[in-house]
Amino acid sequence: MHRCLISRNQRPEHVAKVYALGMFDGVHIGHMALIQTAVRIAGERGTTCGVYTFDVHPMRVVCPERAPDALMSLDARLDLMESAGVDTAVVHTFDTQLASMPPHAFVSRVLHDALGAQCVVVGYDYSFGQGGAGTPATLELLAREAGICVQTLPPVRIDGAPVSSTGVRKALACGDVERAALLLGRRHFVRGTVARGRGVGRELGIPTANVSVPAGIALPMPGVYACEARWGSSATVPAVCNIGVRPTFDDQGRGVTLEVHVMGVAPDLYGALLTVEFAARLRDELRFASPSELVRQIEADMIAARRLLEP
Repeated sequence: MHRCLISRNQRPEHVAKVYALGMFDGVHIGHMALIQTAVRIAGERGTTCGVYTFDVHPMRVVCPERAPDALMSLDARLDLMESAGVDTAVVHTFDTQLASMPPHAFVSRVLHDALGAQCVVVGYDYSFGQGGAGTPATLELLAREAGICVQTLPPVRIDGAPVSSTGVRKALACGDVERAALLLGRRHFVRGTVARGRGVGRELGIPTANVSVPAGIALPMPGVYACEARWGSSATVPAVCNIGVRPTFDDQGRGVTLEVHVMGVAPDLYGALLTVEFAARLRDELRFASPSELVRQIEADMIAARRLLEP
């Protein structure tokens, strides 16, 4: 898949004829339905399919204090889009100039001039242009004048409610990673580089990988989780992880961290890029009277995690 980063009024190096438009934070099942529709239309037309998205959530520029944590990094978003069959991903740097562009200018300058789009696919709640004033109905009107066809998809619903990135964040915020997985169509995951910690886990006989997750990426509610981990070209390996402040060791000064114990193997992961997929929440993070109590609990957590992760 060609990946193009553009800014201002640049024309990307690689363009498509059919585009899915959106932020696609999390690439949940609603997003996937939209992207797959664009791929299908492109196939029917015998042409290429692209995705047009932004490098950051628009709220990071328009109102940073209200901007939500991202569900995944840009690279992770693009990887999932590529797996859905997208030929080209155009990533537009979202800045104040783009934020202030009127809807008609966005259609003419971006969709028509820069992208050369013949057809675009959007969700029912798509908004664009200054202040988010543009709606799907606005887009259909303006695009028709520019010779671009528009297909607007209805929401994908679960339990009667539209699937949304906000819904995924709410599920993660209360530790319901299974609900998040239902909305995403796969487990929520984070990626980060393994950094050196204090070595307490190794001293206890249960070594942990301290995963440095990029700032602004959403983590589930603090607690202990059954998960699976992978790095490099390895297959996924059962693991347990703790998200929290390690109260047993009065280590709150380091803030919230993600520590992962990979079960059954003892690899040297320092410096590795580790992907952690959250399968189920096991319990709250607790303060224990002694390290030996903590070890007994972690051993029980591992037993519970293995049962949950068994095929």
